[in-house]
Amino acid sequence: MNIENCPTNASLSTMWALKNYPNLNDFFEVSKHLGFQKIELNHQVDTAMLSRVKLDHYQFSSVHEPCPADISTKDLVDRDWLISSSDEASRTRGVETVMRSIKLAHELGAPTVVIHCGIVPTNMNYESKLRVLFEKNQDKSEEYLTIKSLLVQLRTELDGPRLIAVKKSINELLEVADQFKVRLGLENRYHYLDIPSIDEMDELLSLADSSQLGFIYDVGHAQALDRLGFYTHEDWLKCYSSRMFGSHLHDVIGVTDHYAPGLGEINFTSIASFLPENSFRTFELLPGNTLAQVKDGLKYLVEAGCIKYL
Repeated sequence: MNIENCPTNASLSTMWALKNYPNLNDFFEVSKHLGFQKIELNHQVDTAMLSRVKLDHYQFSSVHEPCPADISTKDLVDRDWLISSSDEASRTRGVETVMRSIKLAHELGAPTVVIHCGIVPTNMNYESKLRVLFEKNQDKSEEYLTIKSLLVQLRTELDGPRLIAVKKSINELLEVADQFKVRLGLENRYHYLDIPSIDEMDELLSLADSSQLGFIYDVGHAQALDRLGFYTHEDWLKCYSSRMFGSHLHDVIGVTDHYAPGLGEINFTSIASFLPENSFRTFELLPGNTLAQVKDGLKYLVEAGCIKYL
């Protein structure tokens, strides 16, 4: 079977486009040719890029905030213009950024906005040290365990005000999303200091019912934090698959993610049964993955049962 002639129920994130196809029109045509039914606009696409695309020619599964990214994700983090900010003016700027993504999703007919819930601000160097030690196969060493324990303690001491801010922000965003008939999906994150933790996800999802607020499962993020010893990968699926709006599918080597499926260590066959029938499946790949690897990855996930031909 020639996969290029067989559309699937998968989406392709513009993450893969940005170095390979600077003109997004080219990327959209390639994605359709490869067999991707829809597109996820990621948080690196700005208004200028969108203005050059015939958006009404394509279907969109989702918009990943902040999109349009006229202020970069890095700048938003550096300024603490996040929905988790304990400073009210900064939190409001974060909410306004997500609102723009909600409005864009409505204009495009994309049913879901993918949301990052912010961070607990403390020394990121601790986790960076853990990752370096992990790569050196020293994740059972006394140094590793000491740093990990300190990081857990710091997060516990500091997360209270940030979680309160996130809840306030989500409640405000739910009102806007309801007006625009768009759902909000909360993504599990790559760093331990990111919000939400696995328990915090339960608190946040309880703010609204499953028609408005859901879970975005990122395979690589779950795997990385599992390998670092924080949360068990499968627990995200066991706890929240019933609230899953969509997934970010990519492979992982060690604690490095966004490889094309089949290049790394993920057992996608075991994941397939947790993916709800009506949830979107987005290939979220770094630009370094080749065209051949994307093709092979799509076929690999069909064979694993994560996606299907239409």
